[in-house]
Amino acid sequence: MWWTNPITFVNARVITADGGVLRTLRVKRGRIDGLGVAPDKSDTVVDLDGAVVFPGLINAHDHLELNSQPRLKWRGRYDNAREWIADFQPRFDTDPQLAVARPATLDDRVWVGGLKNLLSGVTTVCHHNPLHRPLRRRFPIRVVQRYGFSHSLHIDGGAVADSHRRTPAGWPWMIHAAEGVDDEARGEITALQRLGCLAANTVLIHGVAMCHLATDVVLRAGAGLVWCPSSNHFLFDCTADVRRFDDADRLALGSDSRLSGEGDLLDELQAAHDTRQLSAEGLTRTVTTGAAGLLRLPGAGRLAVGAPADLTVLRSTEDDPFDALVTASRADVRLTMVGGEPRLGDPAMAAVFSAARTASMPAAVDGAPRIVARWIARHVAGMQVTEPGFEVVH
Repeated sequence: MWWTNPITFVNARVITADGGVLRTLRVKRGRIDGLGVAPDKSDTVVDLDGAVVFPGLINAHDHLELNSQPRLKWRGRYDNAREWIADFQPRFDTDPQLAVARPATLDDRVWVGGLKNLLSGVTTVCHHNPLHRPLRRRFPIRVVQRYGFSHSLHIDGGAVADSHRRTPAGWPWMIHAAEGVDDEARGEITALQRLGCLAANTVLIHGVAMCHLATDVVLRAGAGLVWCPSSNHFLFDCTADVRRFDDADRLALGSDSRLSGEGDLLDELQAAHDTRQLSAEGLTRTVTTGAAGLLRLPGAGRLAVGAPADLTVLRSTEDDPFDALVTASRADVRLTMVGGEPRLGDPAMAAVFSAARTASMPAAVDGAPRIVARWIARHVAGMQVTEPGFEVVH
C-alpha cells in the first residue's frame, strides 16, 4: 500500500459514524485519511456523481460453502430447524440439487460464498463453520478469523458447553438457537442459560421462538442476536421480534446460506425492511456498527480517520441514503473496496483500480459491465462451481 496513489472521492454522500453525511472521503495507504476534506494536489480524484459511501457491509451469518444449491425444503412449513436438517440426510446421495455438495468441490463452493458477498457490497463475513483452508488464504473479502461456535443444541448436545468454555471471552461464540416455533425451540434459551452459555460474547443466530422473558434473559447476560428474516420466513412463516435487541445495540443481520436464505445480504436487508420492525437507519446499523460490535471487530463498521478503507459505494437511488441501502440490489453496487484495494467496481471506477495499483479485468454481473481485481478473475477462471450471474470477460 505504500506505493499506491492517494484517492479522494468527491461529489459523494459519505455516511459517518453518527449518521451524518459528508461530501468527500480520502483514502491513503489502505486507510481512511480524511473525511470532508479537499483533495491534495497529488491525489487521484474520483467523482462519484452523488453515490452513497457506506462503511464496508458486514454479513454476520453465512455458511460460505452452502451457497451453490437452491433453496430447499420438503414441507410447507417446519416447526423446528431440526426437522429441516433431518429431511436433508436421506437425500444427499439421491437428490440432484444436492449433488454439488461433495468434498471435492469444497474450495470452489467456499469461493462462491465469497463472491456472493463481494458482489453485494459485503467486505466482511462471519462464517458459521470451521475455517476451511481457502478462508485462511487470500479471499475476495475479509472473513472473521477469531470466533468460537457450536451448530446447535440438537446437533452438538453436551459439546456445546465445552465449546463455549474454550472460546476466549474476547471472541464471539455463536450458536443457532430458538430456530423454530415449537416447545423445543422455545426452551433452548433456558437450556443455554443452565449450561452457562449465555455471556457477553454469546451470539445467538435466529431466535425466532424467543418470547419477551427469554429476550430479558439474553439481554441481561449481555448477549446479542443475528437476525436472518428471509430464512426464518422460508422455513417457519415468521421471524423474530428484534426491536429490543436493536434498542440495546446488540443486533446484526445475516444472510444465512442460499439453502434457506433469499440470496445475499442486500436481499436480506430488503426482507428485514419488509417486516417494518426497524427504520432504514436502524437496519443500516445491523450491517455496520451493530455487526462489528457483536463480532468484536474494532475499527470495522464505521467510516473514521485511521480506520481500514473498507468501503461500499452504492448508486444513489433514493433521496435518503439509508433508503438507498435497504432497497439496493447488487446492480446498484458501484464499488467494493477492502483495505484500500478495489475488488469489484463499475467501469467508471477504473481510476480507482489504477491509483491503487490493482490490476483488473473486465467482468459482468447479471449482464451489467464491471471490472474485477485480476487475482480474483484468475481464480474464478479455474473454478468448476461458479457464482450465478458473474462472469469474467476474456
